[in-house]
Amino acid sequence: MRVRLAVICVSILGLMGCESDALINETKEIIGSTWAYDQPVSFTTEVSDTLATHNFYIQLRHGGDYKYQNLIVFFRTYYPNNTFITDTVDCPLAETDGKWKGSGLGDILDNRIVFKINQTFPQAGTYNLELQHGMRSDSIHEIYDVGLLVHQTNN
Repeated sequence: MRVRLAVICVSILGLMGCESDALINETKEIIGSTWAYDQPVSFTTEVSDTLATHNFYIQLRHGGDYKYQNLIVFFRTYYPNNTFITDTVDCPLAETDGKWKGSGLGDILDNRIVFKINQTFPQAGTYNLELQHGMRSDSIHEIYDVGLLVHQTNN
């Protein structure tokens, strides 16, 4: 038990150190582990450097009883000038043979899916970023947490 706790603590500290240049590194719990289509997950950030490049990741925690091999996510970017764009992101969660991707303990799996690389924010100001599932079912089960990581690259 002590060894497991030590490994978890070291892992958490290691992950925190890796994301010190993060513009956003936030995860939100999905209440009841059921993500409804009409309940998008939102994040807000302030951008001042329009020349810096960033990588974007969706962070997901799901259960081993999740019934799909992937998760379709709509990613909306609301710009400071009140316009927005929507990107559709396919998040593969399992191999074609059914083996889960990601890491975790027991039947809870963590995945970090990169979906934008070396992107800039074209305007300075406040950005609202939103994740909404795009699966055929109105509600999907076995999704525990949904997060967004946006960190500056070293270009």
